[in-house]
Amino acid sequence: MGEEQLKRPTGMYLMAILFILAPLGNLLISFVSSEYVNSQSGFVSFAQSVSNLDWMWLGLLLLTGVLLLRAHKATWTLAIGTLMLVLFINLYRWGNGEFSDSGLLVHGQLFMSCLITAFVLLLAFYFRFPYLDRRAQWLFPAASRYDFRTPVNVVAQDIFDGVTESISVSGARVRLQRDLEGSQGLRFVDVIFPDIRNMKVKSRVVEYRDNVLRLKFKELTERDRLYLQDWLRSQIETNGEKLS
Repeated sequence: MGEEQLKRPTGMYLMAILFILAPLGNLLISFVSSEYVNSQSGFVSFAQSVSNLDWMWLGLLLLTGVLLLRAHKATWTLAIGTLMLVLFINLYRWGNGEFSDSGLLVHGQLFMSCLITAFVLLLAFYFRFPYLDRRAQWLFPAASRYDFRTPVNVVAQDIFDGVTESISVSGARVRLQRDLEGSQGLRFVDVIFPDIRNMKVKSRVVEYRDNVLRLKFKELTERDRLYLQDWLRSQIETNGEKLS
């Protein structure tokens, strides 16, 4: 079984660590500069003086860091949602005039707002292949993909011959023999598999680059799914692998 080689999103992991450490660092710096640092109750009294909204945005930053540690489009999308909540909290408090205070916790909030804006731009760069497997389902594991080769005919504005580099019951990666002319803006193609009972499947174009077409099957009937599973099973038996 073959898996597409994904790159480690190092920038995202660094941001995740930053978001995990930021709440603790913000609280410690604010505590050291507060009037509670020399009191008997110390940090307990300081913690009690922190508003619920402050605890909320600090907690959301921590949650964001945890979500970013898993490179998956579902967790990263949730991370964007938590960061948008932090920005909403900051805008709400700014609108109520709470940022007129010059405390370090407020400065920390303003700094994190700037950081979040930069982070969203950074995430836009990483939210793609080869850093994320875009075949992955939102809630369930992606279908196992195998490096089996079989001829295909891709029907777009013309018929393009090619061969699969990998294939699963949910999609395929196809290397074409010639350039897919007019591929810009192409969203759907029909794919014919001559060696799999001449099966024809409407597919969505995920990516096209260097004559390699990444496809996701959109209209795979139950009968065609069974044909494809039977073919995969025969290839797996030949290659000594296991169909998951």
